[in-house]
This record gives sequence, structure tokens and C-alpha cells, in this order.
Amino acid sequence: MVAKGYKFTPEQRERLSQSHMGQRAWNKGTGGCKRGHDPSQYVPMPGSGICVCLECKRENGARYRAKNQGTINLKNRTGRYNISIDDYQELLDSQNGRCAICGEAINQKTCRIDHSHVTGKVRGLLCVSCNTGIGLLKDSPDVLASAAEYLRKQNA
Repeated sequence: MVAKGYKFTPEQRERLSQSHMGQRAWNKGTGGCKRGHDPSQYVPMPGSGICVCLECKRENGARYRAKNQGTINLKNRTGRYNISIDDYQELLDSQNGRCAICGEAINQKTCRIDHSHVTGKVRGLLCVSCNTGIGLLKDSPDVLASAAEYLRKQNA
């Protein structure tokens, strides 16, 4: 009798789990991979145990990263601040593709996601210069006002 939620009886499951014993991976033979790499370079993948050519895996990974570098970068940056790519795009659209402080056009590769170091809340997108400036001014409106007053006096 098959237990509820299972396709096979316990005996069938046991036979299936042992059916692969003693078999070699289809790609770990005398011929090596399709690109002709040495079969001794094959390594078992963690979790699945499937053997793959390490050199081909590295080449494929490098090719993927080169092709999708912008997307990978954006996912890493937005993930750090717990916002989705759609949230990032909304911020960019609401700021018309410009820095929230100086109004210069934002380079999406180098722009910074500004956030509060106290609450972690995202405030907007800034150019590198403005983000560095408010960081050096300790994110303090009082220090910023004092710096603005200083500049007004010196430029008068």
C-alpha cells in the first residue's frame, strides 16, 4: 500500500534510491567534456553529487557574469538595502534620473542608494559626490547648515 503523499511503496523507493549505485556519470568517461578538458578535473557538485567539468563550469560562470554584470550589480545593491528592483526603478523615475541633492544626471553604474544609518530606511539616489559629502558631514542637518553658512560668509 502506498502511503498518503507518496507515489511509490517503501520497497519501490528503496530500490529507486539504490538503482544509481555503481554507475558513472554520463560525462565522466574517457572522452572528457565536449571541450576536451581532462576528465581528472571533474568534481562532484555539493548536494547533488553530479560530477561536472570544473574548467567548463568556471568558463560558463565567467561568461554569464560578463553578459549579466549590470543586472547582477543592481541585484546586489538593491538587496543590501532590502528594496526590490522595481522600488529602485520607482526612485529613479521619481527623481527623473537625477541626483536628489545636486540635480546632476545619475550614472546608474556608480550612483549611490542613500539610506539612514540609524533606521536603515532608503532616502533616495545620489551621485557619488553628494553621497560622500553628506557622509563626511555625519548625516547631520545641523553640520550641513553650518557648512552652508560658512560658505555663504566666505563667498560674500
